[in-house]
Amino acid sequence: MELLFDWPQVFVADEGFDGTYPTNVVVKNNGTCLYVPPGIFKSTCKIDITWFPFDDQRCEMKFGSWTYDGFQLDLQLQDESGGDISSFITNGEWDLLGVPGKRNEIYYNCCPEPYIDITFVVIIRRRTLYYFFNLIVPCVLIASMAVLGFTLPPDSGEKLSLGKFQLDAKLRLFPSQQFVNSSSRD
Repeated sequence: MELLFDWPQVFVADEGFDGTYPTNVVVKNNGTCLYVPPGIFKSTCKIDITWFPFDDQRCEMKFGSWTYDGFQLDLQLQDESGGDISSFITNGEWDLLGVPGKRNEIYYNCCPEPYIDITFVVIIRRRTLYYFFNLIVPCVLIASMAVLGFTLPPDSGEKLSLGKFQLDAKLRLFPSQQFVNSSSRD
């Protein structure tokens, strides 16, 4: 026996595609239905690089229905501290700190019914070890060599060699600094 259900589509508010897949529904003998759809959701967020590479980022993802109001579809949040992140696959560049969520109930002037959405905030922290050894340490060494150059006597031949070495080191370090994204919050 095949039953057809019309389930509400829940999307990320700024998403440009539907990442859900057709799934089965478990129907119990008392008439209750269990529908657990998988999904892949893509979203963008602004990155604040003020404290790069020692930065934390917060990215909001708002989930809601485009077609059903709060009387027809009532989204509920199990826990405001966020979802279970124990199955998160670690990333080489970021640590996932948490995904707290908040349920919002919005009333618009046009309509008496509420519109429900759930907003999750993905909080991530950049892993700094790579940037520390490939960006910060070389910059500190080059800056300390510049200070050292001022301590050498003017008639020393080593002063010119040190200056050439500094210029060469700066020119070699410059291309490696291209990975720093120039986008930042205004």
